[in-house]
Amino acid sequence: MPPDLQIVNARLPDRDGLWTVALSQGKIAAIAPAPAPSANPLAITPQESAVKILDANACLLIPSLVDSHIHLDKALLLDRHPAQTGTFAEAMAATLKLKQGFTVADIQARARQVLESAIGFGITAMRSHVEVDPTAGLRSLEALLPLRQEYAWGITLQLAVFAQEGITQQPDTLPLLRQAMEMGGDAIGSAPYVDADPKANVRHIFDLAQEYDCDVDFHLDFLDDDEPLLLPFVIAETQRRGWQGRVCLGHMTKLAGLPPEELANLATALRDTQISVLALPASDLYMMARQDTHNQRRGVAPLHRLAERGVNVGVATNNILNLFTPFGDGDLLKICTLLAQVLQLGTADAHQRCLAMATTQAARAIGIVDHGLQVGHRADLVLLKASSVSAAVGAAPVQRTVIKAGQVVAQTQLDQQLFAPGQKVAA
Repeated sequence: MPPDLQIVNARLPDRDGLWTVALSQGKIAAIAPAPAPSANPLAITPQESAVKILDANACLLIPSLVDSHIHLDKALLLDRHPAQTGTFAEAMAATLKLKQGFTVADIQARARQVLESAIGFGITAMRSHVEVDPTAGLRSLEALLPLRQEYAWGITLQLAVFAQEGITQQPDTLPLLRQAMEMGGDAIGSAPYVDADPKANVRHIFDLAQEYDCDVDFHLDFLDDDEPLLLPFVIAETQRRGWQGRVCLGHMTKLAGLPPEELANLATALRDTQISVLALPASDLYMMARQDTHNQRRGVAPLHRLAERGVNVGVATNNILNLFTPFGDGDLLKICTLLAQVLQLGTADAHQRCLAMATTQAARAIGIVDHGLQVGHRADLVLLKASSVSAAVGAAPVQRTVIKAGQVVAQTQLDQQLFAPGQKVAA
């Protein structure tokens, strides 16, 4: 069967030279070295000459970006309530108040803006946390469920039912979480550190995960206080419940302050339980270590150290233009650049690992196992105006062609003109 699309003259992240990639029925059908100009790398016959050809012109073809942790229902709120102190406490209180006014139409309008930008940036898979509590009710899920199908042509959207405000101090939350899972939630999670009884919170979430046979996604060990790590308890529960490979942990900023030996021991336990860890540097850098008067800590989970021990790690956006993160446009490749700066990932090999944290490893963290530049994997790809992975991580190029399930779904071009003195500016 002839390919539906053939990408020619592409650079690939982990191979020298130029390559041809053939896509068929939404999958990668073949990968071959680019031949001499007169040759045909994949033996396309004259009868198959109608195959669409995309000439990469020696640009970089990568697996598409995967934003494995974002909050669509809380995006783009900063104009309604600009930060006054910038603290986590203010963000929690102000956002809780804003949630009282959320409507389905409002959430959908903001989410559509983020989703459409995301597709343009080359994000073809995303896990959004969806707030469910007595204040928000089920409005966020009611708003986002239709968008999951509406934008399936460009992005695979997972919805993680999320208890942001705690569980044990709000008994009405548990039945709402169940109702949300019945409506079609893909995963279940919470932020145990805001709960009066964090361990009970964790147990409730695992109970629900077992009840609905779904993955678990915690916001964990985020606050830079003196409370002990919850991670050992989550690891133990993962083992006890048999949930290995089905748990993802976001933030994990407290890991940045651990001595090497303690971090190594926890990394081994994370690897053995197949728990994924996601850093959210745009939020974590902004919120953490505010009480430090000097020699201020970075507060970003040391993903590179965890990866050295075999832990699956990824990087994600978290929030866009709200009180938790009053920055950003949703471009995950820019977040990848930020992570490389913060963790001092400056070598070519480190850039390769950093890109994997925003693509293949981020996909694995949310249960997508066939993501990457391999024959038989899903044809979700991005062509970047860059000559290497280091160039892509270093500057997050604007020009991108996005392919979802073997079809081009977005293209961004840069139109720039310079006007020397005396040169007429175009109207």
